[in-house]
Amino acid sequence: MRQSAFCPPGASAVITGAGRGIGLATAVRLAGEGIYVIACDLDADSVESTSAEIVSKGGLCFPVVADVTKMDDCQRVAQIAAASGYPLRGLVNNAAVGAFNMDVESTSLEDWEQIIATNLTSIFLMSKFCIPLMRESGGGVIVNVSSIHAFATSPGVAPYAAAKGGVLTLTRTMALDLAKDNIRVMALIPGAVDTPMLRSHAEREGMTLEELGFPSSPNAIARIASPDELAGPISFLLSRDATFMTGSALIADGGILAKF
Repeated sequence: MRQSAFCPPGASAVITGAGRGIGLATAVRLAGEGIYVIACDLDADSVESTSAEIVSKGGLCFPVVADVTKMDDCQRVAQIAAASGYPLRGLVNNAAVGAFNMDVESTSLEDWEQIIATNLTSIFLMSKFCIPLMRESGGGVIVNVSSIHAFATSPGVAPYAAAKGGVLTLTRTMALDLAKDNIRVMALIPGAVDTPMLRSHAEREGMTLEELGFPSSPNAIARIASPDELAGPISFLLSRDATFMTGSALIADGGILAKF
């Protein structure tokens, strides 16, 4: 796998949830490294903004409005990647939605299915249609964004934790299945990240991020991260320097799991 299981400059990478947060930061980071970014998001304004930022800095980006819980949309994203003229060597499955104050008893079936679809089924669908293109390109890397909730969770996040645990185990079996195709598959395990999703939750609770338990001090264990701090690890996982890594999880959590 060493010779081709990475995403070099001049290749393309699909990033889901690229309109904000980790996805936006990753799209900007990879474009700055010479990768042609296919940025996907459900929100048209945010993904257009991502593209505009990348282009203003001299990078290449094709924005795609897509619902990655829908098979037809995922197939369309792959078709756009195939038509781009750049070999597809990277896929970052980042799209996600949070779940707060949702235990099994109180969660509706509709909410459960939507959270599982966004956080887990989308990875199955995007990978399903991108893998053949990566195989044709000689190999590459898939990074699935999971969460610390795959290892140690908390009350009120039942559907989210279930989905993120599934992301981790799906990553492992995908790595085994795709090794023969020179495709590495890795999971990223972030801790708390300063994203619009988390800030919206804090606002609903009438609390600051600090009051929710996420210190902002730069040397605090379990502090909240900026999205840029996760874009770096994702860039590393996609790079030649990580070719000995597959089927495992890279934990970038500010030390929070060390407390459990």
